[in-house]
Amino acid sequence: MKSAPFLIRPTVLVVLLAGLGLSPQTRADPLEVLWYTYAAAGSEYRQKISQLSRMVHTLPQSDGSGWNLTYWHAGDPAPDFTAFDVLVIESGEAFLTGPPDGPPARPDFSGILDNKTALEAARGGRAFITTSDADFHAIRGDAGSVPVDPDAPNRGGRCVPAITAPECWDGALGHAVNAINWAGNGNGLGIVSFLDGEFEGSFWWTHPDSFLRDELDGYIDYAGSEQNPIINSCQALHPLNAGLTSAGLSNWTNSFHATFLPIHGYAPVVSSSLRPGSAVAIAKSDAWLDPWNSVTLLGVVGEEEDDECASPQATSRQNELQTGEAGDVGEAADTGAPSSGAR
Repeated sequence: MKSAPFLIRPTVLVVLLAGLGLSPQTRADPLEVLWYTYAAAGSEYRQKISQLSRMVHTLPQSDGSGWNLTYWHAGDPAPDFTAFDVLVIESGEAFLTGPPDGPPARPDFSGILDNKTALEAARGGRAFITTSDADFHAIRGDAGSVPVDPDAPNRGGRCVPAITAPECWDGALGHAVNAINWAGNGNGLGIVSFLDGEFEGSFWWTHPDSFLRDELDGYIDYAGSEQNPIINSCQALHPLNAGLTSAGLSNWTNSFHATFLPIHGYAPVVSSSLRPGSAVAIAKSDAWLDPWNSVTLLGVVGEEEDDECASPQATSRQNELQTGEAGDVGEAADTGAPSSGAR
């Protein structure tokens, strides 16, 4: 017989959210943001990310956190990781990363791989990992809540101007900013990693020298793209999804590029419609109860029959590949073809 989900009464919800780090918490001083990048200094990618850092605290939907941005470029000496609140790792989708009028830069994650031990030592209590290249999509203005119009600039589906238009938030921009602000407001060095693929030179998550390998290896499926992710009613409570909807994260061509099987210690922040039971964005925090032994961080409210608010243990989810899928994950990570179209 299936165990009943663990339920929390609404009267204690606010207290519980604060205690588990689920309610927004900001501080007066800006976050020290270390952004690992292989993009050229004069690239549109660097210019737009710098623009975002200067005005992120003014975005009306954000939690008000400011950023002091430092770029850590591939090939540069490793900085003092203890001087930063959050490490943001650029996606492996290299669009807009080249010099003006030049080709895209080649993804280079050697700095991350060469400093595994130091990163493991400095790593703090929060981590957010997404299979979206929301860093690129944010500066392009992708927001699924903006209607697609073939006669509009860029065929619609994008906010104009990117970053500053109010409708940008419910899309790639909010997905990225929420993650950075949340991870940076924890203990020690928070981690935000965008998709590790799909250009040549990427796919570093399960590399032998990756500080994430032990957590992710065997749990990623790169086959197929997710265009219609799901933020369920429990996930919507979390500040990682503040101001976001399933529709807003949809139809970026492509929104998410892989899925995660359930991983011990991580909770699903955005779920997959492509593969029910899997997620496209996951997070962990040292302040949360273990979702595999008790109530999940996102399962604090709901009716007794509402499975989306139940813990993985209570719903008997198995932390393993389904029959017939063995080997697919590892092979996809090793042989995934570089992307050739706009993502």
